[in-house]
Amino acid sequence: MKKKLFCLSFMLSYINFGVSQNIPQNTFYNQNIIWENVFTNGNPGKVNRGIVDSEGNAAVIFMPENQSRIHKINGETGALIWTKTIQNTVGFGITEINDNNRLDYIICGGSGSTQERWMARLNGNNGNIIWNQTYTLGNASMFDAIRTVAVGNDGYIYGSGFIGGDEPNTIFVVYGGSAMLIKVNPNNGNEIWTHVNSATEYAMAAVESSNGDFFYGSTNYDENLTLTKIQADGIEIWTRDLSNTQTIIPADLGISSDNTIYYGGHTPRPGPGEPFDYSLIKIDLEANVDWVQHYAGPRGYNLDYIRNELYGIKVASNGVYLFGGTGDEDDSFSQNSTSYESSDVWNGWVVSTDFEGNILRSDVFCHEGSNTATEYGDLTHDGYMIFNDTDAFGDNEVGVMRILDNTLSIKDFVTISTIKIYPNPSTDQLTISGVDATQITIYNKLGQLILKAHNKNTIHTGGLNNGIYFVKVYDGNNSSTKKFLKN
Repeated sequence: MKKKLFCLSFMLSYINFGVSQNIPQNTFYNQNIIWENVFTNGNPGKVNRGIVDSEGNAAVIFMPENQSRIHKINGETGALIWTKTIQNTVGFGITEINDNNRLDYIICGGSGSTQERWMARLNGNNGNIIWNQTYTLGNASMFDAIRTVAVGNDGYIYGSGFIGGDEPNTIFVVYGGSAMLIKVNPNNGNEIWTHVNSATEYAMAAVESSNGDFFYGSTNYDENLTLTKIQADGIEIWTRDLSNTQTIIPADLGISSDNTIYYGGHTPRPGPGEPFDYSLIKIDLEANVDWVQHYAGPRGYNLDYIRNELYGIKVASNGVYLFGGTGDEDDSFSQNSTSYESSDVWNGWVVSTDFEGNILRSDVFCHEGSNTATEYGDLTHDGYMIFNDTDAFGDNEVGVMRILDNTLSIKDFVTISTIKIYPNPSTDQLTISGVDATQITIYNKLGQLILKAHNKNTIHTGGLNNGIYFVKVYDGNNSSTKKFLKN
């Protein structure tokens, strides 16, 4: 039985810009899975976003009817640590914030029958609500939301989304409103400023450049995608069209260490099955498009029927990771393979590319041979996790997989189980206990070596820019890698 796990709030007319598809020569099926779990307790709901936090655990937000639910999951075992349900909200985004030596989560979305912008901070140890804020602006008969949320290098919270949209309860593109970026105090959730951009309709996601400017991707109906540059004080510098992107349905942004932006989404093509391709755009900080690449056909099925829908991207030291799903929705079509599930069964599809868009590896994943649609993914020190809608046990259950990918530059080999690092966050100095370290190395989140020390258990961090780093500790035989926040 076919089941549509992805929905779209609009369909664009297809225009061919002459960009060819990238079809992987080989796609692996369910390889390198460290663990997988499907969570069936409580009301089911669509998975929207998930993260791997700086302690290596996972947190995922999903949306049963009139609820936001958050699971915290043990990154080593896949076991559920805690779950939190918040009524009368719709949960879209999640990120971590680490201060007072405790890791918490910031969640966002919409609240109430008129779906006002909403954000909350949860205690990372138990899921308790620390603060819960609704932000009202615009016409109450329309719908507002914060789709994604991130913590800037200045320690403040930045949420991207829209006001005055024409459709509730969806993280997909909505129209009729204006793009929005909000800055929030992490201590109490109070709004510092809201930037509204009437020239474009939905801020899908935002990234921060090395100099502290923010860039968010957006779109207008039946027009090119846009990129907006905004300062940390809320002043807009510009909004610019991205050439040859008119047909792309936007989803997510990432940024590399050299300040190159990668914008991901998916693009409709002609065909009886209303097919789609993954799409990836490489952009500089002046909104110049270097290239647009499209990806399709991981299982070799007829491209006229297969929908490849991309919803998340992550930029790593070795390239770009694309997270989404692949399957068909045509009741009259079915194709089978000896290597994969049939086309009727949705699979999560992860594509890694180099920085020029060339495919490095293609993988599809499936929970128990049932519909599995990856909605987001995040990198770990030795691979990635994917967060899936799955009907392995029912409708829209939450599925999570942890995948080993040894092409990433930051790896754990044999873990030193006794290691502890403090303080975390770190301001001037990081101390390692539980091991006699022969070497300490610090990497940024793109895997680039930043600092190195020998035969000591402390390392000075005062010269680092604020942000997330990895510290790798080696005792002469074994090693362990942990994340920490510099502020």
